[in-house]
Amino acid sequence: MAKVKDYTTGKVLTNAKLSLLLLNFVKIPIIGFLIGRILLKGTGKYEPKLIDMEAASKLIQNSEKCAAGERICRAIHPESEFTETVFLDELAEGLMKAGKARYMEKEEAINTLKKYPDNPLILSKISGKYIELCRSSPGVCVYWNMERCGLRCLE
Repeated sequence: MAKVKDYTTGKVLTNAKLSLLLLNFVKIPIIGFLIGRILLKGTGKYEPKLIDMEAASKLIQNSEKCAAGERICRAIHPESEFTETVFLDELAEGLMKAGKARYMEKEEAINTLKKYPDNPLILSKISGKYIELCRSSPGVCVYWNMERCGLRCLE
């Protein structure tokens, strides 16, 4: 299971970089199959799924705290388009304390996600709860790159 601490310590960023590197080897016979299984197991703990803005708004409204920050994949690809991720509850709290996100009211969090309507919205599970809402950039996102390699990870 992915944990809040993985985000606050930077472990998630390190794992994302490694995943993108390993994707280069997925098409190699035999070893590629094994690498693909490892990658799917790693991303499976986030249980990522595509959602719409209505579902995202409900999650935000039912949360206790909200924060937003630059999406993780942008740290790997600073030249990519800027979009933001909304973090909820204990993930929001942890990332604010780590200086990686800024607090915002629920309506502002909803409006933040609405700013990027052309970017798919991915919901991820952290510490056993769906508390990360990312306006992904399909060209650089780990999940989307896995999908392009035939590794189905998005619900």
